[in-house]
Amino acid sequence: EIYIKMFSILLKDKTAKPIQAISTQLGHIAGIEDSARAFEWGILLAKECKDVGLYTFITRNGEWYVHSNFQLDKNTKRKLAKLQYLPPMKTLPVPWANNHNGGWLFETKHLVLGSRFTKHDKPLAYDVINKLQSIPWELDSDTYLHERDTNRALNKKKFLRVIKEYLGIPFHFVWRYDSRGRSYSSGYDLNLQSNEYGKALLSLHKKELITETGLPNLYIAIANHAGKDKLTWQDRYDWAVMQKFDKIDEIAWNEPILGRKAVRALKDTEDGKPTGYVMSLDATSSGIQVMAAVSGCKKTARFVNMMDPAIRYDLYTEIASLMNMQLPKPISRKIVKQVAMTHFYNSRATPKALLSKIELGVFYNIITGLLPGAEDVMDIINQCWNPNANHHTWIMPDGHTVYVPVVESTNGVYSDPELGDIPLRWLHQTKSDNFRSLCPNVIHSIDGYVAREMIRRCNFQLSHVHDCFVFNPNHFQDVTSTYRKIMAEIAKGDILQDILQQITGNSSLVVTKFSDDLDCDIVNSNYMLS
Repeated sequence: EIYIKMFSILLKDKTAKPIQAISTQLGHIAGIEDSARAFEWGILLAKECKDVGLYTFITRNGEWYVHSNFQLDKNTKRKLAKLQYLPPMKTLPVPWANNHNGGWLFETKHLVLGSRFTKHDKPLAYDVINKLQSIPWELDSDTYLHERDTNRALNKKKFLRVIKEYLGIPFHFVWRYDSRGRSYSSGYDLNLQSNEYGKALLSLHKKELITETGLPNLYIAIANHAGKDKLTWQDRYDWAVMQKFDKIDEIAWNEPILGRKAVRALKDTEDGKPTGYVMSLDATSSGIQVMAAVSGCKKTARFVNMMDPAIRYDLYTEIASLMNMQLPKPISRKIVKQVAMTHFYNSRATPKALLSKIELGVFYNIITGLLPGAEDVMDIINQCWNPNANHHTWIMPDGHTVYVPVVESTNGVYSDPELGDIPLRWLHQTKSDNFRSLCPNVIHSIDGYVAREMIRRCNFQLSHVHDCFVFNPNHFQDVTSTYRKIMAEIAKGDILQDILQQITGNSSLVVTKFSDDLDCDIVNSNYMLS
């Protein structure tokens, strides 16, 4: 078995590979978990077998590589490329009942994504993943026929083969979790987590006729594709109904492919035809929303649309405006978004990389005290890091287990009597004083829980990409109200306190909130999803 896998590792690519990568892979295949020992075992095997003629050792700039002496034929390479990223299934995926058996019929993968460090056998939320897998999708033929493929990362020939194979039939995505409980649809050429063209290619196979009450929501979706998502619902609707869709290309679209698809859905609705079009609504800064909810901080909540139902706030525009009042040259919202998001996840490197020294000083001056609930939550979570643990784990209210290993890299040198000193770098699970990852992991686990509850509670076809929910426009009101209810429950409850008690083992740990009635404001808000 090892010999066969050795062949497959070497023959898969035509390029020579570093001897460190080949040797470590061989060691892991042999069942050796420790990366240093796996490399040592693997390089001994590679040296022993090099005289059979399958490969040769070559040097480049003082580094050793393994070069295959054989090449696979094009047909075999094509099959391997197809299998490397498993496509959606043409039949209903196997329901997950444990962490090892589910999804694909002929391929076994663990339900948890990531490296070997994240895999575990603890209970996960199988019901949600199975419900997501049950949704049948199809390719939108109009998008394929009339729109230009803007995804330059895709292999065109491979993509065309996938289109040919799936056009005209329903298919299902296999879904899996990351270590925090956020769910992902599997697939490369076809995936919900794609660029605009990739998203436009996907439609619900079970179509719905958009009703009279759902029609205004479709207009809102059209406005969103034109970049009007910062307006109120009424202003979006008013803008859309004033457009001349017979001159569709004159509209200044932010998302032209999706915009044209939405207009086609409008035409189908006017003609009495059901549609598989899905509109999408994103949470307005979901991480900060979670932080506001668990802290009860109304000042933080206001900036992320959890209060003031008549106003549609945009946190990153607000921060950019405050910064630009003090800067000689304006900074864009796009950069501010990256800086602010990562700041509240303990990042120092990203703000420093994206901002000049003057901009960085202004940012910290502006952000300090602006969102006190988020700051408080970040500080509380940071204090709960256990430097003596090689992982942190907690169970969410729905029974889903979050297991986050502490993984760090180690550098070393292997001295080989024939090949000399070989530099090594490997990952291993270890204890650490680096607390910065805990805050984003905790917040993402709550964010993942919110998404799971959304899928559970909505009795119609609802899918998502993290905090972006996709659905037929008929269900707009149900989606937004369900999201508010879930977030109100989080604000009313003690989910953060419960998580931190589990992490620390301290049942007397108390998280003090800024207020105890934020839930009332949340249920009356309007733009948490926008």
